[in-house]
Amino acid sequence: MIDSQTAELLKLDHAGFIPAPGMSREDFLHHTETILETHRNFDEALENSGSAVIFNTVTVHPDERIAPELLDEAAAQTEELYGFSVRHVPGFYLTKAVGLLWGGCMLSDPDEYFSVMLLRNAFRKHRRFLNYTRDELLAHELCHSVRQSLTEITLEEYFAYRTSKSPIRRYLGNCFIRDVDALLFVLPMMMLPVVEILKALKFPQLPTYPFWILALLYPAYLLIRNARSRRIVNKARAALKSCNVRQVEAVLFRSTLAELKLFPSFAGQPEKFLDCANTQAETELRWQIMLRRFIFEDELMNILELEKGSCENENS
Repeated sequence: MIDSQTAELLKLDHAGFIPAPGMSREDFLHHTETILETHRNFDEALENSGSAVIFNTVTVHPDERIAPELLDEAAAQTEELYGFSVRHVPGFYLTKAVGLLWGGCMLSDPDEYFSVMLLRNAFRKHRRFLNYTRDELLAHELCHSVRQSLTEITLEEYFAYRTSKSPIRRYLGNCFIRDVDALLFVLPMMMLPVVEILKALKFPQLPTYPFWILALLYPAYLLIRNARSRRIVNKARAALKSCNVRQVEAVLFRSTLAELKLFPSFAGQPEKFLDCANTQAETELRWQIMLRRFIFEDELMNILELEKGSCENENS
């Protein structure tokens, strides 16, 4: 039987709270309680005043709130894939004008302990917009809300896009991990028609191949970087499977880039991996939780079953 504090840690992990590297138990519990209190205060203020301004940019109203059952659909995806089910992050339909291809996003500020999801208003009546589905976008943003405690962006989009049903998005999603990536991808492409116009109107001898090389250079870099990142995760995944880890994807999701690079050294050596995991757990709260939930028997499920049985006995 585990102690009540450990049980609370496992529940918090299931609710989508991951300790930052080096964070102590006391700091983690205080951090999560602050986040939950901030969201409770937001909910109360929204209901009492009838509107709320988020990060001084977006005004939302109670009737724009995404229904809980729709958030449950997204939570079911992240539960199956990564073992967490977020309930505290609110979601709203954005009624003001947005970009033609914009589907949704998450606004978050760790300093304010607050996160919120925004979806295009078209999703209020329709499950699909263009090639995106509502539950996919919500699950994607929930992944961002959970993994932000690791403060790493190298594989942030990789894990978020794993919720997509599209193999193309799952493969290419991690190409764009910084705002500048999209900008440097588009700008050289936009130069090509300008060059063709200049060549047709005034400079017929102007060579176009240097501009084609320039236009293809950054996309090639993005694809190579994405392939390297995917290779890191794939090698780590194969190593964890060879060590008989019970929930591989959940462990990968909660691991830092340095840890993912270390996993292949344990391939086919489960005893060596467990020794390393136990050593990590001596100083890393995150690993203490992972050992309890995803590497050994899932003790959280035992706790939930006991609580469910206790509630049923009280009701009877």
